[in-house]
Amino acid sequence: MKSIEIELTSACNARCGSCQRTMMANDGRPVEIRSYTIEEFEQYFDSVDMRGWRIKLCGVLGDPIACKDLYEITEYLLDKEVRFIEVSTNAGLKTKKFWERYGSLSKESDGRLNIHFAIDGVHTNDYRVGVDLKKVWNNVDSYLRHGGYGSWQFIIFDYNKHEVEEARILSKEKGMQFITRTAWKNDSSEKEQQSIYVQSLTQDYD
Repeated sequence: MKSIEIELTSACNARCGSCQRTMMANDGRPVEIRSYTIEEFEQYFDSVDMRGWRIKLCGVLGDPIACKDLYEITEYLLDKEVRFIEVSTNAGLKTKKFWERYGSLSKESDGRLNIHFAIDGVHTNDYRVGVDLKKVWNNVDSYLRHGGYGSWQFIIFDYNKHEVEEARILSKEKGMQFITRTAWKNDSSEKEQQSIYVQSLTQDYD
């Protein structure tokens, strides 16, 4: 089984402090915005047998939800009979109508389309600067209400560790798998990072 990761766009609505695009912008070298189109995808992959492939739509510089043709590209990949598509996003973009349609598409795919929601807080969102958390939850709920499959990734920082158990409960209520990661890129000391890592394993939070 083949697994590939594709970065659909260099556009993103967030300004995460440790992101390469943020550091480049701060250094006076803003990222050039470029996105793949459905026509380019068809050109690249029409002759490729993608049956059984696992596809991850993620980004080093961009968020796949910012890609204008994301819906059409997803439909195309599903029609190519890929085994699984994971879309990793902060969920802060697009309209309610888009998320409802995307949820329905996920449902129709019998779970082959899964959204990996990168949300680092229930009430706070200090890391993903510029992302409206209220809009995020409206988008997530629109997607899930229409049958979409999803998981929730929560990066643990000092500022949000008190919300982890609430997030775990909320994720279960919404029917999503809950995944924690430790914030190796934050500014905490080695001792603090080790403490957070242990907490992520034991689920023992302050």
